[in-house]
Amino acid sequence: VNFWDLSGHPAFLEVRNEFYKDTQGAILVFDVTSRSSFEALDTWLREAEKFGGGKVPLVVCANKVDKRRQVTEAEGRAWASARGFPYYETSAQSGANVSAVFEGLFESVFKQIAPASS
Repeated sequence: VNFWDLSGHPAFLEVRNEFYKDTQGAILVFDVTSRSSFEALDTWLREAEKFGGGKVPLVVCANKVDKRRQVTEAEGRAWASARGFPYYETSAQSGANVSAVFEGLFESVFKQIAPASS
């Protein structure tokens, strides 16, 4: 399993777009303390689809839930649900629910790439 944390800065687009085509799963992370981070999710989704990462299992991760929020859980869940994505709330600082995000993503990827049982 390889993980890449691909910076959102526009200067890194050329690097990011090379990784999409071989992607088997993705985590869309936004910061609940930043409304603009949440509002950028559609942009990230369009970029992934444009460069070949749009047909892979994807989960949405609301991070920093231990901080003062600008994005509610209901908003995050509604965005993910409208697109058919699992939704997780995490705190990287405390580690809360981080394992669940990766376990959920791995399970989805495995289901997609494993041969169907007879």
